[in-house]
Amino acid sequence: MRVLFVTRCYWPVVGGVESFVRELSHELAREHDVTVFARRIDPGPAARLTDSLTPPPVFEPFEDDGVDVQCFRIPRKRRVMMAPLGLEVLPLFRRYAYGRTRWLYASLYAHAAAPVIAEAARDADVIHMWGGGHIAAAAVRAADLTGVPLVITPFAHEGQWGDDVGSASAYRKADAVIGLLETDAKLYRQLGVSDDRLRVCGVCSPGVTPGTGETVRSQVGVRGPVVLFLGVRREYKGFDLLVEAAPLVHARHPDVTFAFAGPGRAISSAEAGGARVIDLGEVDDAGRAAWLDAADVLCLPSQGETFGMVILEAWSVETPVVVSDIPSLSELVRLSGGGVTVRRAPSAIAATISELLDEPARLREHGARGRYYWASHHTPAIVAAWHEHLYGRLAEAGRQRQ
Repeated sequence: MRVLFVTRCYWPVVGGVESFVRELSHELAREHDVTVFARRIDPGPAARLTDSLTPPPVFEPFEDDGVDVQCFRIPRKRRVMMAPLGLEVLPLFRRYAYGRTRWLYASLYAHAAAPVIAEAARDADVIHMWGGGHIAAAAVRAADLTGVPLVITPFAHEGQWGDDVGSASAYRKADAVIGLLETDAKLYRQLGVSDDRLRVCGVCSPGVTPGTGETVRSQVGVRGPVVLFLGVRREYKGFDLLVEAAPLVHARHPDVTFAFAGPGRAISSAEAGGARVIDLGEVDDAGRAAWLDAADVLCLPSQGETFGMVILEAWSVETPVVVSDIPSLSELVRLSGGGVTVRRAPSAIAATISELLDEPARLREHGARGRYYWASHHTPAIVAAWHEHLYGRLAEAGRQRQ
């Protein structure tokens, strides 16, 4: 089977979506021909016109563990057709860029970009679009031009991205739309996707290597419990809430250490009210694995998540989680039993962490349940087999229509 992935970013760009797409493509490439058609592989900033009039740098095609990675670049003569998209950044028009005019902008982009995707998909059995926006509209038009079935995994965040009128129109026209959880699928139903086209399948993670946690603990002199935040230090991720909760936990557990890993501003013990803080900065894969293994609790009090790849990584080494009670994370914890949810307030976060640290047996039980859930639902082999089955059914239905 020949599969074309269309995505904004691909490795070596670092992120949850990028990690998922890469792991899935590697697993599928064991048995199938997989091509990734990516807008960019550099970590440059994204803006309103990055997908259209101000594209990222061109990269040379390369092979990534059996996956053919190609640069999705719209030729300049076709980009001229998209000149009206410049209105999206003008002061008098930008406020309406995600309103009703979004459908018109998406249609304009699709008219210019779809032939480029169609050329890449000429021998494909299925196209899988990762994300929404203008590119999703172009993928729909490319599928129409080629007769190749289209799957979209939107990764939409309600009220933030991926739920605009242009994206919703693309989702309704796809042969299949994949929600990562039922919470996710509910949004796509509200956007008009019919149940017969809607599927639910979570992300995959190979997990992280256990056994290195004690080494990093001893290197920094940690003897008590470790509460870990792992992610980009942006406010919506809730790292600041954990900093505010730290002195409250410290009052009940003076030997607790708070470790913050990931890019962003520095955090000190003084800011955390005297609680011990280790600022690890941005960590590599080995450091990521070691600290997930070292932690007694992973805390992710995020305001918005479609799934949370780091949660699966924590569960792979039996580390339980404390996460915010937003719908997606509440559903994930309910299904797995791998941790607890909490209101996004420092006092509530502190009370929950303190109570868990008071009950080591309960922590171990949550960790064991989390690992079982990851191993039985979210390894690359399991998730790839699910996608392979879906692609096969759509490809067969497409052949019968021809």
